[in-house]
Amino acid sequence: VFLASLHVTVGLMKGHTWLPHPPRDALPTSGGVGASGGGNKHHVLEGAVITWTKQIRHVLKQDPEILLKEGHNPEPSAELKFWRSKAANLNSIHSQLGMDALKKVLKFLETNKS
Repeated sequence: VFLASLHVTVGLMKGHTWLPHPPRDALPTSGGVGASGGGNKHHVLEGAVITWTKQIRHVLKQDPEILLKEGHNPEPSAELKFWRSKAANLNSIHSQLGMDALKKVLKFLETNKS
């Protein structure tokens, strides 16, 4: 849990959204169904997916008008910077979701009807 939190925090400090990987011992083996760990593995992997979902929702909810709402008067370049940052974040998330480890988690949960 600590390493996952650290991973997320470092990403945020760099202005990126990094999806935390579940602990290695919770990752599904190549066998998938019936892998050791049973319910605990399901719980850990479901928790990871819930965290990913929250992170993705956070990025999607980011509002380009936040500076206006806070009373600032940003120039048009600030909005361009916002959209570039949001696009980079979403592209990064998309790339991470395509990684083998994350695909295995999703496939394991889907196979086990979780």
